[in-house]
Amino acid sequence: MSNLLNNEKPKRKLLQRGPKIVPNQEFKLESTDEATVEVSAQEQQPTPPQAEPKAPAKAQKKREAAQITSVRVTKPTRNRLNALIQLGKADNVDTLIDILLDEYIETNLVKDEKKTFNLVLDIIQKRDR
Repeated sequence: MSNLLNNEKPKRKLLQRGPKIVPNQEFKLESTDEATVEVSAQEQQPTPPQAEPKAPAKAQKKREAAQITSVRVTKPTRNRLNALIQLGKADNVDTLIDILLDEYIETNLVKDEKKTFNLVLDIIQKRDR
């Protein structure tokens, strides 16, 4: 504390540096370009047809240029969503919410409510553009 009152500058301690570290192999852009060409050449080779399980048409919706936004939920709701993700029910929360909404719309809305829902959804989507 006396150093502060006497207006003396404290002595700085310099860091002790170790030996200079040199990488074993330097990065070269050409080496990565060749690797990607080899990978893409392997991808172009025809693969034998495999029986793919048919996914519902809803899961293969083409996404528009999706913008990320946030939704406020309570912590217990967040924890339940994350638990379903951990169980492997979806890849991410966005996909899980899409699945849950689709199921809710299909099972809980009657025909008139679905029609109204689609009209309101179209209006909101046009407004966001």
